[in-house]
Amino acid sequence: MFQSVNHSKFAGDLPRNCTFAESDWRILASMWHPVAFAHEIEDKPVKARLLDVDLVVYRTSQGVSVARDICPHRGTRLSGGWVKDDALVCPMHGLNFDHAGACTKIPCIGDPNVKIPPKLRLMSIMSEERYGIIFACLSGEPSHPLPIWEGVSDDTLEKIFIPSGTWNAAASRHVENFNDVAHFPWVHKETFGGYEADPIPPYKVNKTDYGLSFDLPYLEQGNRFPDGIEADDRQVTYHYELTLPFSTLLVIGPDDSDYRQYFADTVCPVSAHETRIFQVVTDTTGKPDHDFLVKESLQINDEDKPMVEGQHPEDLPLDLTEEIHIPADRMSVEYRRALAKLGLGAPIAS
Repeated sequence: MFQSVNHSKFAGDLPRNCTFAESDWRILASMWHPVAFAHEIEDKPVKARLLDVDLVVYRTSQGVSVARDICPHRGTRLSGGWVKDDALVCPMHGLNFDHAGACTKIPCIGDPNVKIPPKLRLMSIMSEERYGIIFACLSGEPSHPLPIWEGVSDDTLEKIFIPSGTWNAAASRHVENFNDVAHFPWVHKETFGGYEADPIPPYKVNKTDYGLSFDLPYLEQGNRFPDGIEADDRQVTYHYELTLPFSTLLVIGPDDSDYRQYFADTVCPVSAHETRIFQVVTDTTGKPDHDFLVKESLQINDEDKPMVEGQHPEDLPLDLTEEIHIPADRMSVEYRRALAKLGLGAPIAS
């Protein structure tokens, strides 16, 4: 019923009813994660949730800001408010907050010259807009940089934003599935999957400064590429670049043409077992087919989602002895090793 008088208000404190192990939460809080598409943030604040922390995302003339979704006056959710006169307005008492989170107006005080206490400010969160996505870092001291995405970063290429969805699964489970190649002919037979009888060739996983990468040749059934080449099947090369912990760029290139598709996938760990998916796609035509790519991408996600949501255990096993691995799992094995090296999944002290 009552909160203790010595309760800390430090923005980095573990959230109440946190679904993560404390050590995992603190490691992930020091990394960048997507919380919204930039085009979603218009003239109204938008609520988001990251690592069990409720956030408000709002836009002023100075850009997009992110803060904890709580008014420092009486704890009201600011995402229920609005933006007016270039300020975020609290819906309960009308307090105004600027781009940096400082309170600039208290309507119930008649004296316009009254000094507002500096501590009456939002718990602002470090954020940055890149690739049309708003990324946030709860700790304010990122241990890893934002991902660098070839193609998607090219301003001359039109970007398509796939409508985001939420999966009832751990972020790491989604990422491992996105980088898994052996499931293609079984799960994606209605979209791009190859032939069930075709083996997955051996491939090498390379360690990068902040993640992993690998290349894989693959024979796709059908022809989904707008490069003017008529064929029933297409031999392609998939190039994967994973930026830890949860961002992947997939470059798809048919071997018989110069066409390239760039597909970026980055996910927000809403909670330990809830994940919001953000995807951006473009290609070397400069004007990708919006309707086709949105429909195809959503269909691929719908094929993957029940598989990933049904995996057990829900948490990704970082102890490699807990599951049996096959040669096609090389990327999965290295991904789990990389996460463990970050300190994630560490034993809980007794």
